[in-house]
Amino acid sequence: MISKKLSIGYCSLSFMLAFLPLSVAYAQQDSTLNRTVVVENEYNPNIMDASKINVLPKVEEPAVVKKGIEYATVLRPVSAWSYESMSPITREWAMNKAKRGYLRAGYGNYGNVDFKAGYLWDITKNDRLQVGLSLDGMNGTLENWDGIDWKSRFYSTDFRFGYSHDFSKVSLDLGGGLGSQVFNYMPSPWSDVPLSGTDKQHHTLGDFHIGVSSRDESLPLQFRVQTGLKYFGIKYPLDYSKDADGGKEKIVHTEGDVWGKLSEGQRVGIQFEMDNLFYSSDSLMGNYTSLCLNPYYALEGDDWRLRVGAHVDWQSGEDSGIDVAPDVKAEYLFSDSYVLYLHALGGRRLNDYRRLNSFSPYWSLEGSVASTYVPLNATLGFKASPADGLWFHVFGGYRISKDELSCSLPAGVGYSYTYLLQDKAKTAYGGAELKYSYKDLVDFSVKGTFYSWTADHDNEDFFLATKPRLELNFRAEAKVMEGLKINAGYEYVQRKKYAIDGSGVIDNGSDIGLGNISNLSVGARYTFLKDLSVFGRVNNLLNKKYYYESGYPAEKLNVLAGLSLDF
Repeated sequence: MISKKLSIGYCSLSFMLAFLPLSVAYAQQDSTLNRTVVVENEYNPNIMDASKINVLPKVEEPAVVKKGIEYATVLRPVSAWSYESMSPITREWAMNKAKRGYLRAGYGNYGNVDFKAGYLWDITKNDRLQVGLSLDGMNGTLENWDGIDWKSRFYSTDFRFGYSHDFSKVSLDLGGGLGSQVFNYMPSPWSDVPLSGTDKQHHTLGDFHIGVSSRDESLPLQFRVQTGLKYFGIKYPLDYSKDADGGKEKIVHTEGDVWGKLSEGQRVGIQFEMDNLFYSSDSLMGNYTSLCLNPYYALEGDDWRLRVGAHVDWQSGEDSGIDVAPDVKAEYLFSDSYVLYLHALGGRRLNDYRRLNSFSPYWSLEGSVASTYVPLNATLGFKASPADGLWFHVFGGYRISKDELSCSLPAGVGYSYTYLLQDKAKTAYGGAELKYSYKDLVDFSVKGTFYSWTADHDNEDFFLATKPRLELNFRAEAKVMEGLKINAGYEYVQRKKYAIDGSGVIDNGSDIGLGNISNLSVGARYTFLKDLSVFGRVNNLLNKKYYYESGYPAEKLNVLAGLSLDF
């Protein structure tokens, strides 16, 4: 056993001695430059005072809980471009889902007819065409001030179109329209004079415009310029028109805005507006030109906005001269959804045929009508949105105007025309507005405004007879069930009380007046097919007798029903 161990040891020693010359040769070639170190284990020394080293804690990625998002995708129909304040922003993704066409037709008592159609066509991603057509009217019997029946008719048609194209650096916009108003005048309730002439009237309105605006923010100056032509024609003679064939008004209207950035949040620019008005020889209005310039400086910070400018306006003709008014806006934003603002504004408002027609389609002229100028309209207000879908606005202010327009009382002889009065007027006003919406389930708004009017007219009561003292508007819509929505609205206008005698002159001995407007309405809409709906509404639910224009009665309780189609 011992001999066996000795033999194994001898063999091992012989094996090691055999490799000894190689080891000596390798050792002779080794140096600090070519030495090879073989590491068998990772170097892991102990660090002294390791407890003094600041070590960041391990940061875990936050876990986000994904929730479903519900969108309100109900869009308002394309309805011949009727103006609507504070319309909701339509997202691009929602517009792509919306129907492009809209058709509505309805009929009711008093011969009421309601027709609207519109279509929005995206020809390409850079070209868009939109068209709209509307017809509103009535043909029924109304009661005048003395309770005498009057066969009234009024039809208004309107066609509009618009086209836009986006180039690489600018956008082109052109459009226009054609409108018509056909109606008849009401005999004066106090007229003892045999009626002469005709009670018919036909207004023709037309306009066309073309505009260009910049869309490349790298340009040193940004701009928006538009020019066009407006037309207003009167077919039958107006009262006091000296048996003329009527009157025609043509306006070449140009407006624009040019601005440039001084730095981030600062810009300077000038807005301008020019109107060249031309009248036919049989009109009581004379030709004139109006030029309005509005240079401004705008500064915007993280939580505030400031605009400082001025209106410098010049006009030729009978009322030639230069007028100056402020254009100042200061707004402070806090808590992300609360805005406190102060505005001091002013400027000129042309009293062209379209503006007179907006007061009353039954208007007439006794002479030329000057432009209304506002030297100051100062407003202090507060806007807030404390919760999603909830918005309110509180405001108050003071307004001064030269050549303020007002409607006169009904004429004492002949047909009842709406004559226009002008004088310097002042008004203090204040009010509040509240809006709330929740998806497409509930949507309502209410607004009330108080006015305190004074005027320099010889007979202030006569001048302020049609001016409002209180305006109140309420609108609400609710989704009752899938496809069914109901709505309600209320309009109330309180006007200054006055009295007139049998010849239409102010007299404290009688008790006749325009009275207040009180119109309660309800309606419903039910979609029984995918895109086809039936609707109905009832106006003047309280069956009140009131007057919108001087002496012209509104319809009592009236009903209208029809169908609407989205396509």
